[in-house]
Amino acid sequence: MRKLGIYLVITLGAILLAPFVIDQLFFFFFLGKIPFTNISLPAILMVIFWAIIVPLAIILRKSLSALFWEFISIAGEIAQRRINRKIRYFTPNQKSELILLSIYLLSNMEKSEPYDEIESQKLAPSMT
Repeated sequence: MRKLGIYLVITLGAILLAPFVIDQLFFFFFLGKIPFTNISLPAILMVIFWAIIVPLAIILRKSLSALFWEFISIAGEIAQRRINRKIRYFTPNQKSELILLSIYLLSNMEKSEPYDEIESQKLAPSMT
């Protein structure tokens, strides 16, 4: 679904920009004029350009698409890590709270040895 959305945005952008740049692209592809300048490339440079670009585009067509989507997934992973880091810093560490609570409870407990003699209860004078 995301791919379709990106393709639609690119197509819509190309349609909206076409009236402004189509003549510049036409002059570049067929006459060797650099877009938006008055500089024209010599014919040998245009032959070299087409001799390199066409086979390169054919060879890299699939790999460029895969590379583009790999960059998109890496950007998504980085964004997800950032979100996870914010959540991790926002929530308190409950393990440390439990440790502190147990230390507090242990320190407040009365210390008694298991072999201490139990004090005899004071009995009423009539019972002695």
